[in-house]
Amino acid sequence: MNDETKKEIEKGAQIVGMSVEEATDKFNSICAENNVETTADLAKALWRNFVAQFRRQQKVNTSNGGNTGGSLVKAAFGFFVALEAPRDMMSWNRNRAKEEYLRDADKALEDGHIAVATQNALGKWVISRYHKNEYQEKIVSNLPEGAEELENGTTVIPLDNQPTYMSGAENRNYGKPLPLEQFRRTGVFFGSVDGGEMKTYTFSYKNQPAVDFAPNCFEWIHFACIPSDDGSAIYGMTKTTLNSLVNHSDVNPESENYQDVSSFDFEQCLVDNFSSHLVPLVEIDRAHIQRQTLPAKERFVVTDGTVCNMNMTPTANGNRIINLTDMTVEFDYDNDSNMTTCWIPSHLTIDFGVGSSVIVIGRTSQRMVDGEADPVTINVSGLYVVQRTGSPVEVEEIVEENFDWF
Repeated sequence: MNDETKKEIEKGAQIVGMSVEEATDKFNSICAENNVETTADLAKALWRNFVAQFRRQQKVNTSNGGNTGGSLVKAAFGFFVALEAPRDMMSWNRNRAKEEYLRDADKALEDGHIAVATQNALGKWVISRYHKNEYQEKIVSNLPEGAEELENGTTVIPLDNQPTYMSGAENRNYGKPLPLEQFRRTGVFFGSVDGGEMKTYTFSYKNQPAVDFAPNCFEWIHFACIPSDDGSAIYGMTKTTLNSLVNHSDVNPESENYQDVSSFDFEQCLVDNFSSHLVPLVEIDRAHIQRQTLPAKERFVVTDGTVCNMNMTPTANGNRIINLTDMTVEFDYDNDSNMTTCWIPSHLTIDFGVGSSVIVIGRTSQRMVDGEADPVTINVSGLYVVQRTGSPVEVEEIVEENFDWF
């Protein structure tokens, strides 16, 4: 797009309450929806119409005594019950595309899993792909960052081959190269958005800002977000959400954003709002089986126990380990059935020791080894200390003091 169009987008961004990056994305999506090139004069007209509609809606809101802000961005206040470690969502998709190509190259090309890049005598790249069952070729000077040379010397470009999302909505990235990586962080948030009722929201945030966004669970915070149309979810947006994050403990008590939450009962909140997820520690194995048919976002469990062992040495993916036991039931010395291993990601704080009583929130998992199932473990995404005892044993470098081998 030219400089004039960029200026139009910047002006419109100020009116609709978006960053320039978000407004540019919106501009591109409007053009895609209307099959209009971003460089066409009509593209500018469509953008102006979008901004004008937004301003008209603002006037309607004002006349009805509603929120005059009109921005897509809303203020959230509350705390995270669970916040998962960021995951590279592109890794699985890219590997699947390459596996399809290695299994059947022609079919992978025809099904839109990959595009093939071949360098010609002039040093240019000829890109071949199938899009909507139509074979296409294009000559480009440079390859996208997602291009990859396989062991057989073929250069492939993994593509997004899903024309629609599960919801039925059109996937605007259909046929485009998959990013080299795309991190996404998900979680469960309890609080209010735009001053509304306190309730549960699913949370999703992507790209590098999501990696850096890591507030502690069960600590009151403020941040900017975009709520879904049905009010069940909130989304992080570019760097805005990350930069807007403020701990409530740092808010001036004289500020209009300050609320007295000193008497809030986190444990009772979990009982009142997450009853379907509450599972006694001794029933974790049964709960793991029962919850496999639920949607992924509903599979997390909320359980509690006493810390009976800790290993603060990080695993290959940065997890620490705590073992929980239920002190209210009889211990099974034959198979340790009431001891559960919990994997704690690096962004969650461990400031307690053995003997502490804790509540953990996370998804269960179970490995199969030689045809036999290992005990169920919990991939923790939320942690609340009910009763703190001692402190974690710090990992220390082992120093050899026996010099007999000299």
